[in-house]
Order: sequence, then structure tokens, then C-alpha cells
Amino acid sequence: MPDDIFGDPLPHADRPRRKRQLTDAEQRSVEQRITDCLNHPLIYEMAERLTPPSHVGCPRRYPSLVYLLLAALMPVTGSKRSAVGALADKQWSSVRAAVRRHAGRRTAALPPPVAPTRGQYLYAEENILAPNVEALQEVFEQHSIRQAVAQGLFPPDAARNWSRPERRQLLAGDATVPKAPSKAEHDITIDTTTGEKRIHRVDPAARLYYENGEQAKRAARGTKWFFASARDDGYWRHVILAFRHVAGGPYEDEAAIAVRTFTSLKSQLSGCMGVLYDGAFRGTHRNTLARQGLLVINKQHGSASPRAYELLRYGRCRHDLWCEGGRIAERVPLDDGTSHFIPVPHHPPRAPPGLHQEPLLLPVAHPLSPRRPRLPRPRRHHHHPRRPRQGAAG
Repeated sequence: MPDDIFGDPLPHADRPRRKRQLTDAEQRSVEQRITDCLNHPLIYEMAERLTPPSHVGCPRRYPSLVYLLLAALMPVTGSKRSAVGALADKQWSSVRAAVRRHAGRRTAALPPPVAPTRGQYLYAEENILAPNVEALQEVFEQHSIRQAVAQGLFPPDAARNWSRPERRQLLAGDATVPKAPSKAEHDITIDTTTGEKRIHRVDPAARLYYENGEQAKRAARGTKWFFASARDDGYWRHVILAFRHVAGGPYEDEAAIAVRTFTSLKSQLSGCMGVLYDGAFRGTHRNTLARQGLLVINKQHGSASPRAYELLRYGRCRHDLWCEGGRIAERVPLDDGTSHFIPVPHHPPRAPPGLHQEPLLLPVAHPLSPRRPRLPRPRRHHHHPRRPRQGAAG
């Protein structure tokens, strides 16, 4: 989207700086973040949705809550091994104390006096957490929406300025491809020189994704995820509202999943005005969200080529207007056979009475009279039918 789509942009030096350095009171150490995870009520609410252990076979040594806590600590410590090591070092007594406060003495008495190993967590991740991921995701999204509303995001009674929406009134979305834990693509490979068979660990969910489309030729191998979030001014105001796995395909691509997720969140957030996204959105996605009353602010898709808009003729003067980069530009042919697009500035006047959308006046400079630019007739989106003259027949 051009910088001056809603008026002349401010110079870069005059723009307000939103970023500031964190103070010492706002810093959070790893130990403090681990304590925050242990005392977060969402963890214990999600643990109630897990499948209870079966009475057949060997009983579980650890309750499901312990494995869910380990999964929450991995983004803090950086890996599964470091999360298990952090609990086994000094924090295991803190875990049992937090479980006693939030889940009761009976649940706190179930864990053994030592922390679980990495192998025990891997088994629980595959047999306990993964089969219940949809139930856990539902609890997470409901809690995130309540947290966002409690922080003052998406206020239903706030003023709505469609040309200057507030940050807290917009949904933001993006997709990322975390790096696969293993670069191997096949379970078994054979050395062409020695004929030796080698066994590799392969991530079954990893595949090849292209950033900004296949034409950009920037490939990333891993598992792609879409995140929808909201934030307000200041630090520690960012709330992740939903996440989805991008499997690929005609109905499971990034843009289609983003549209479905924004539609679902719009029905639960009455104060939402629009969405912020990158160049993955095209015209069909913007139209779908616009029909639902959402303002879509995104960059133009990288593969979108310029298209002819209108040809203006004023006597011997000729102006070839094209759509390029999300705005109207004048096409100027060069000597080498290529074309150069000069952006045309616009002036949004006041809307005439009865119009629901402001027309745009595009001043096109006339080479024969540069002091008086020619203004093409604006295209109005709503026209009122002419009233019949009084006394007209019929």
C-alpha cells in the first residue's frame, strides 16, 4: 500500500518513534519467565481437557499436567533438552508447589520426587499431547480472546475512524516457517561410494515452502504456521489470538487459512475494524473480508503486474494511466523499449451529499499548460437516479 494513500506522508525524520529501550523493571529473566509459566492459569485449564489415563496397562508415572508444563517451557528455554534440564536442576520443587496451589494436593502428590526425562516427554508428546491438540487449541483461543478484551483491545464503544484506525482495533496476521529439526528428507540413504546404508531422523510434517510465492524463488523447508494477533502501544501488550497449520493446497494455503481465521475472530470481537497482512493477500481475499465489514491493509502482492486503467486524451495530449503498486501511475515509454511508471498524486475532496464513499481527484499535469493541470472526471461509486421534471409527460 502506498505511503500517501490517506494523504501526504510525513518525512521519515518527523515520524514519531514508537520503539524505546526496555527499563530494568520491564526485563524478565529466564527464571522469572519459568515461574510465570508455572503460575499461569491457562496451563491448568488446558490440562483438564487432556484424556485421562486408562486403567489398563502400566500406569503413568507422571500426570499429563507435567508434560503440558514442559511443552510451555520449551519456548522459554529454547529446546526440549534444556527444558527438562531446567526442571531437573532447581525448579522441580517449584513445579510441585505450583501444582499444589493450582491443582490441589492430590494432583501434586502424583509426580515422583525427580523430574521426567527427555525420552519420557517424547513418548507423552506423541501419545498424550498430539491426539488432544484440537481441544487444547480451542481452550487457548478462548482464553486469548478474554485476555485481549481484558487488556482493552477491540473496545466495542470506541470511536471508529476508517482512515486512521487505532492499532488496538486491528487484527494482525503473519505466517512463518520454523526450521525443521533435521535436514534429512529420507529415512534411509545409501552412500554411492561405499554402499553403506545410513538411517536419518526425518520430520514428517516438513516440506518446501516459498516465501512471497514461487516466483520469488526464496525457499524454506520446515512446517508453516499462521498466527493471528493483536497489540496495543507499549511493551508486553502483544496477544496471540489464534494459530493454524498451513498444510498447502488450493484450500489450505496461507491466504485461505488467514481469511477463515479472521472471519472466525471477527464474529467474537465486536470492536474489530480490520486486519493487517503482508503481500500474500490478493484481490479475492480482500473482497471476501471487505464484504464482512473489515478494513484490509496489506502490501501489494509481489507477482502482481501493472494493468491498464484508462487512457486520457486532451487534444494533442495523451495520458496513459495504469494500476501499479496499488495506486494510479502514468506510463511513460522509454527509448530502450521499456516503460516507467510515475505515481500520480491524489487529493481526496469532500464527498458530495448522498455519497457513501469519497471520490478521488487525480491531477494529471498537462505538458502544453503545466500551470493548469487537467483533472479527469472522478469515478463515483454511487449515483442517484434523476428525478423527472415537473410537468413532464408520461
